[in-house]
Amino acid sequence: MPTSETSGEARSETIARPPDRAWMSRRIPANPSRILLGLISPIGDTLLATPALAALRRTFPQAEIAALVAPSNAGILSGNPDVNRLIFAPASGTASQTRRFLDALRALRHEQFDLIISFSGVSALTTRLTHPRTPRMFLDLPRWWFLAGGDAALRERHAVDQYLRALAPLVAPPPADSEARVPRIHLAAQDRAQARELLREEGIAAAGPLIAMHLGGDGFNGRKRWAPERFAAVANALVERHDAHVLFIGGEEDIERSTEAAALLDRNAHVLAGRASLKVTAALIERAMLYIGNDSAPLHIAGAVGTPAVGVFGPSDWVEFAPASPKAPAPRVVHSDLACSPCFRFVGNDPMWKVNTCYSFACLNAITPEAVLATATELLAETQTEPPAATTPALAD
Repeated sequence: MPTSETSGEARSETIARPPDRAWMSRRIPANPSRILLGLISPIGDTLLATPALAALRRTFPQAEIAALVAPSNAGILSGNPDVNRLIFAPASGTASQTRRFLDALRALRHEQFDLIISFSGVSALTTRLTHPRTPRMFLDLPRWWFLAGGDAALRERHAVDQYLRALAPLVAPPPADSEARVPRIHLAAQDRAQARELLREEGIAAAGPLIAMHLGGDGFNGRKRWAPERFAAVANALVERHDAHVLFIGGEEDIERSTEAAALLDRNAHVLAGRASLKVTAALIERAMLYIGNDSAPLHIAGAVGTPAVGVFGPSDWVEFAPASPKAPAPRVVHSDLACSPCFRFVGNDPMWKVNTCYSFACLNAITPEAVLATATELLAETQTEPPAATTPALAD
């Protein structure tokens, strides 16, 4: 643990904020020894921030790096060597969520940090309340983000690069190595053992081919979710070809849609949604030969663990949210070409006063099961697991 003297030395040497760095304090420490990362974020966003955490750790290997997280996204960072400890907001306990959040604020006030890096709006507000004078860095947002939607440069920057840019010029330049930009999740032997046990309970042979599917995605008020019957049509065709078992994964909120899709499969359907922790779910995805899902956290987990993945993108901006993988071939993205799509972005959305009322699902309805199946077939062929076949398997009516 760094001493208070070391902390004082870190504060004495500072970096002046460049004129174009509006997302930084005017002075930041050049060699911070205690860093707080504000990561009260959705699960997928937390995963996309992990390359920035790795860059920060490479730059300051001796620093104590704490992450402020919610219980829902903490699993992404558990076991991550780039973070020394997790601070929960709300705090654990049996009291109301409001009371536990206030308890977390009170505890956080007693902590001392040389630098705060906020990766979400909630984190920025929380740390402002507890440490108003601590130097800070945060995401590069339009100056008047609540009035205007931003420019093309912001919209063309991937979410991973957005997090990396938040560290400039403290960590510069951004890593040129493509693998350094791949999100990462650290699985333990216990996570993989629990995944194997869950498969045994389902009567699935250890060496059998698996296809993981996630039909959920709470972001954008649920408007990113492709129809269960379309997932089922793709699954049936792939089961026919590979005799694979299909794992419908996700949280408790995904059980209903998973059950609906599983009922449409002729055979080999397994609803595992709500039955596995986040890390065990990641271990299940790791064991699969193919992953298919909406723009949501499990899609990026598939990329992180190197499972061939197909992402179905409706309103989401595939430029900002396309999954990355440490292995070849790269994950695939299937999207429509409607003029109004995409309309949901990481940065550069419409202004807050312009409410998006579209619930037509036109962009998702324009994506056919045939298109997703063709993409999955092509991806499997590139992984050399695809057996020779003259034609793509037919879709069930």
